[in-house]
Amino acid sequence: MTDMVQAEPPREPTIADVLIELQSFKADVDQRFEQVDQRFEQVDQRFEQVDQRFEQVDQRFEQVDQRFERFEQRFEKLEYKFDTYESAADKLVRLATTVIIAAATVAVLPSALEAIGPLLNDFVTSLQ
Repeated sequence: MTDMVQAEPPREPTIADVLIELQSFKADVDQRFEQVDQRFEQVDQRFEQVDQRFEQVDQRFEQVDQRFERFEQRFEKLEYKFDTYESAADKLVRLATTVIIAAATVAVLPSALEAIGPLLNDFVTSLQ
């Protein structure tokens, strides 16, 4: 007794089978698109974070630039003051030198004239 079970021959898919398969494929594709869309949303959020960081860095560079401008202005003021003080010091040295020479002349000239006077007198007399 052997019952032979005959295998059913493969049947042709019906429109309902194709529609079910297409619906399943569409659901898989929709799910993948949703995953891709979520991933793009995450990437977009990361780009927004990076953009915010760049804005923060740009603001810090602007602050540093402003500080450099203030330092440059202060340096220019100090340089002007230094030049002014240097010029005043040079003039003061010249004035002090003039005063010293004048004082020395006033102090030494009478004594020198007293010492040179008789010599000049002898010289003039010898010429005659």
